[in-house]
Amino acid sequence: MRFVGRTKGGSVPAHPARVASAAITTSFGLAVLVAVGTLTDQTVLIPPLAATTAIITATPEAPVAQPRHVIGGHMLSCLVSFGVLALGWRGPWAAAVACGAACGLALLVRAAHPPAMATAVMIMLTDPPAHSFVPLLAVGAALLVLVQMISSRLQREAYPTSWW
Repeated sequence: MRFVGRTKGGSVPAHPARVASAAITTSFGLAVLVAVGTLTDQTVLIPPLAATTAIITATPEAPVAQPRHVIGGHMLSCLVSFGVLALGWRGPWAAAVACGAACGLALLVRAAHPPAMATAVMIMLTDPPAHSFVPLLAVGAALLVLVQMISSRLQREAYPTSWW
């Protein structure tokens, strides 16, 4: 939920229309991902992209909600994880290494996106086939950005606030 102000006791919730829009946009975006994930037997993509959806629909103005961070963060985490797998490392300890390396790289190239760290962990724990997982992740992240762009346009709001 986007907060628009402060009160003595904390934050003031967003307008009810904004809350409804975020809920509908999140549900629609995830429904599409669930359908694609089910058809391709890659439902492992849903948890990290669900967190991404929550960020871009609830706080579309936040830096981590911008396309560079959303798509770039997930793809960097993906590439780092497949690199770690290529070294023969597997399991939870390797997931910790991949997640840390992906976080560092994303910060270095200014594409940090916290849910992308879940992508790194999911890859390390499930060892999906790269030839199908990588394009599906890219399409999924781009689709979430597109859904938010459409939702924002319908509300006469600006998303993204920056591309690069």
